[in-house]
Amino acid sequence: MSHLPFENWIFEREKLTPSQISELEAHVKSCQQCSQLQTAWKGVEVLLEKPPLAPAPPQFVNRFQANLAQRKANRQKRQIRIILFGLGGSFILLSIILVVRLLWSVPPAQILSDLIGWITLAPQRWSELRYILYYWGSQIPPLTLLVFVLILVGWSILLLTLWFLTLQRLSHQGVRGQ
Repeated sequence: MSHLPFENWIFEREKLTPSQISELEAHVKSCQQCSQLQTAWKGVEVLLEKPPLAPAPPQFVNRFQANLAQRKANRQKRQIRIILFGLGGSFILLSIILVVRLLWSVPPAQILSDLIGWITLAPQRWSELRYILYYWGSQIPPLTLLVFVLILVGWSILLLTLWFLTLQRLSHQGVRGQ
């Protein structure tokens, strides 16, 4: 006996006509193999039915959102570290390349003599700088110098305060829009 159309009908029962359903039922009663197949398929259909949704445990959403925010912050920190290490490594590599290039283009004796000359002339240059600052400091009226210093200190305090408040806001609230 051919089981093929009946086996297909067992799996596609919704698409059958009433005459095909009655023919299938008669065949299933007489055929042990198709009867077992139909019983097994009904068991699978019961398992595949949508089970009722269990309610989420209390505070699940809050914990999930906090965990998600923490994971996003960790991912952002990791990306920042990668970028900073990449930029730092690139800077170090370029510095090494420039030093090697300098050593190849300029004789080491000249570099050494220039370095010794710079070190020996540093105290003289420092005293010249002090003299220049003292000279120009004595030429500027004291009131003008005081106003300049007050303006410089005021702007410095304002900018440092804004910087501190911005850092504090970002550290407590995080960056929005992501």
